[in-house]
Amino acid sequence: MSAAAAVAKQRKCWCGEASLASFSPDYLECRACGTLVSRVGLTMDEVAVTDDDCDFYGKTYWLGHQTDQLGLPDISQRARADLPERCMHWLRTMLRYKPPPARVLEVGCSHGGFVALLRSLGYDATGLELSPWVVEFARRTFDVPMLLGPVEDQDLPDRSFDAIVLNDVVEHLLEPMATLQRCSSLLKDDGVLVIQMPSYPEGQTYDDLLTRQHRFLLVMDGQSRQHLHLFSRRAAERLFDRLGFPEREFLAPLFDYDMYLVASRQPLMPNGVEQLATPLATSPSGRMTLAWVDLLMRFEVCEEDRAARLKIIHDLQGQVCEGAAAYRRLTTFPGFRAWRQVPRWLLIALRRLGRAA
Repeated sequence: MSAAAAVAKQRKCWCGEASLASFSPDYLECRACGTLVSRVGLTMDEVAVTDDDCDFYGKTYWLGHQTDQLGLPDISQRARADLPERCMHWLRTMLRYKPPPARVLEVGCSHGGFVALLRSLGYDATGLELSPWVVEFARRTFDVPMLLGPVEDQDLPDRSFDAIVLNDVVEHLLEPMATLQRCSSLLKDDGVLVIQMPSYPEGQTYDDLLTRQHRFLLVMDGQSRQHLHLFSRRAAERLFDRLGFPEREFLAPLFDYDMYLVASRQPLMPNGVEQLATPLATSPSGRMTLAWVDLLMRFEVCEEDRAARLKIIHDLQGQVCEGAAAYRRLTTFPGFRAWRQVPRWLLIALRRLGRAA
């Protein structure tokens, strides 16, 4: 047995289930909870960053791996491109559920742009990253306060944050429960977890995904070393039940292969525009925040329209792929070639006879 096969055999799901079924060349499926578990994911030692030049999540992850292997912009380009897209989308959620001056920690904040956006609107926001190089990049680029290292290792007082944000982070966690339990301890009683992560479309096989050219493949194929756990909606519900966060709202994600949610121990009470307007209009900084709210409302309308149109495109693309696959299967039947040799005039005559009957 190879070393990789031995590691895969030993892998368990985050929920504790050890009996995992084969799903794809790179992933196993936990049918107990509905999670895909990487066969070849990073180990605890490989996740840590002790040498920024060599370790997986060190400097080269942001400047080489993302561009060369994933085809994504590097961190310098994303520091600009993410602000009007991802960060604006996330800001809308923060304003609805925890308006300023809430205290926020963003775990896995990358370049720090979202932390900077929150601080510009009156939030007490801090970022966290594993790589010393990325921490320094965020400080230098956006002048934001940063923490270095895993959240489990931080000397922070319990119940000190109003919100903890983990965007595109949970799928990277070797032990999601342990990390989220630490985040839970840092939250106030009415605090919220805000999470964006890939959404495994449970019930579809790997062949189904390939046939439809499903966009979930973008966060699955070629990413199994870093995307260790891919949660379905059912798995996410189970995860937050275990954490003791019974109140959840699944929101429209920016990308259709993701899920996006807010979870809390206490009932969620999102603010409407008018609820935000009254307290914000009492100060100059509040009025600036209110202008952002108005802008985000317009952005939301555009995003909903874009998402609806994109869904139609992807649905049609899936139907075309299924039709093409069905046609390929049809051509394998022995009588197919003979049928194609029937004269066109005879086919037309047969259709007319059928309509006349």
